[in-house]
Amino acid sequence: MTTVSRRTFLRTHAALATGLSVSAALPATALAAPSEARTGPATGPVTRPLAASRADEWTRLFDRRSGWIGADGIYSVPLDGRDGLASATPGSRTAFIFSDTRIGTVDPRDLTYSQTGFVNNSSAVLAGDRPDPARITFVTQETGAFGNGFWMNDGIAIDGTLYATGFAPDANWNAARVDLIAVPLTGGTPDYTAVRRTENVGLLVRTSTYIVMFGVGLTPGPDGYVYAYGYRNTLADGHKDLVVARVRREQFADIASWRFWSGTAWSPDITVSTHDAAVLHPDVSTELSVTPIPSGRYAGKWLLVYLRNVNSTGLEYAVGSSPIGPFEPGVRFYNCPEPYVYASQTEGGTYCYNAKAHPSLSDDGRLLISYNVNRLGADPLTTEIYRPRFVWLDLHRSAEEPATARASTDVAVVRDWTAGPGDHLVLDLGGLRTISGYRVKHAGYEGSPAPSAFTTRDFTVEVAQRVQGPWRAVDVVTGNVENLTDRRFDRPVLARHVRLTVQRPTHSDDTTTRVLEFAAVADAHSGVPDLARYRPAVADAANSTAHLVTDPGEDLWVNASGHAITWLSVDLGTDRTIGRYVVEHAGAPDLNTRDFLLQSSDNDKLWTTRDTVSGNTSAVTDRTVPPFTARYVRLVITRPVADSAPDRATRIRALAAYPPAT
Repeated sequence: MTTVSRRTFLRTHAALATGLSVSAALPATALAAPSEARTGPATGPVTRPLAASRADEWTRLFDRRSGWIGADGIYSVPLDGRDGLASATPGSRTAFIFSDTRIGTVDPRDLTYSQTGFVNNSSAVLAGDRPDPARITFVTQETGAFGNGFWMNDGIAIDGTLYATGFAPDANWNAARVDLIAVPLTGGTPDYTAVRRTENVGLLVRTSTYIVMFGVGLTPGPDGYVYAYGYRNTLADGHKDLVVARVRREQFADIASWRFWSGTAWSPDITVSTHDAAVLHPDVSTELSVTPIPSGRYAGKWLLVYLRNVNSTGLEYAVGSSPIGPFEPGVRFYNCPEPYVYASQTEGGTYCYNAKAHPSLSDDGRLLISYNVNRLGADPLTTEIYRPRFVWLDLHRSAEEPATARASTDVAVVRDWTAGPGDHLVLDLGGLRTISGYRVKHAGYEGSPAPSAFTTRDFTVEVAQRVQGPWRAVDVVTGNVENLTDRRFDRPVLARHVRLTVQRPTHSDDTTTRVLEFAAVADAHSGVPDLARYRPAVADAANSTAHLVTDPGEDLWVNASGHAITWLSVDLGTDRTIGRYVVEHAGAPDLNTRDFLLQSSDNDKLWTTRDTVSGNTSAVTDRTVPPFTARYVRLVITRPVADSAPDRATRIRALAAYPPAT
């Protein structure tokens, strides 16, 4: 048994291994801020998504140093059977169900690990309703908590028994059978020494076109039924669609009593779930959840939570009028940052998958949601990669409107500052100046598109009119994971001195502050804002310098990969309307980019060509295009230099994007 997660491969390979063109193979970038994009078909005005924020207290619960050190899967099962929103109490017990699990010890300095065991599933039991490390017990038996050789789906506690389903793969890593697992509850706690497994219970359909599996999300309904969600996997392209079955709660273990939704009726024939009419929602992940919502904006509705297209950065929800829908188009509410943060550790291979809600552990008015993080094609290098992450979804409050991009001018700049604990960096503006914000380039900014462990985590920016003070805090940042902080104040401030104080300099035990640049800025009084300014940029090669195209300066991004087609993509952070773009090339006639495309995307996967340039010899390309709205833009370079040039490297000095002229 290899230690690389076979289950992860099973659940993501179809989406990654088919249709890999220049467009389909690009890595997804991510930011922690919520997006406003509605990614399904438009049915009316786009409303802002519900506000999301990191639930670090739950994420820390699974950041461990010995024994169980990482897994995927994470389902939560209230063992008292009460699975409503915020239904857990201080006296409750919750079982967590994991799949592929690493066992070992972790170096606390850099989070590298020594693996002593690897099992296909594990479990944990939490006492109470809070993420208290002292009240959680992990079960990592040599054969797995539920038996080895298969991976787990969702579970439910009914009449003194914890039920769940699990599935085993065939030689091609597709699901070959689905088993029913029953674990007796003794004193309210699972007895993992008495696990019973019934193989091949009939919750799987395999045809030449589809594989359909049920049990990836279980929701008790107020009507006495348990709604068992599944996905229809289209084998040709790995596309996953949501389907559903239901069974009376007291008949859950009797698979013959299950009924499958055909689109018009409940049928005893599981094959109806392969029909298009049975699909409730497209583009879901292989683990998900559907939760009834008692209050807030969607009171009385059902919230489907998933990660779009199995493996991406976009956590989405879709609102349904019943447990079988109809569901509205998906709304992206959070972009997982880990593929961006840990790109340098995994050569761009970090990815997220399988978002789902945990209603019983949620709070009144906000839903607790998890997702998994892994590395494609190899073992994770640290436990930062292979453990679940959690976010809160506020059921009453909408996400804030993203700030409008602004041009800025530097008032004062200090570069390459290294300091010890308690040191301050003070900018002297030379006199009283009106400043509107500041900029910090952190340690990861120039080495990778992702912040490193040395990226400044917690810091404060203060202003004063005299160096001796009094000082006034104008911004406090905690938990920063981005390699650039570019902030504007709510109101401009009058000051002569601007001070940066770092409370926590890194994301490790290292106590050295490393700041590449700290600048005080003022709004430019003229000019149209460059929507790509300082935005994250990634490319098919030489990612360590890709950021140069969105950072004003004299340096070039040089891609010497030798690929016949190269690309460079910029994440605008949210949907932006663009009517003009500018490309600054190498500046030498033979080295200016000859042939290229401008493309746009809503999801960093499917791309639309917006402009085509052929035979360019100019140092600057300034083009007006029919207005379009997108979150991502990219250049695809098909001929980097003149045919006579011996050096075939692509050289780009800058890429700027502007809104349409008014």
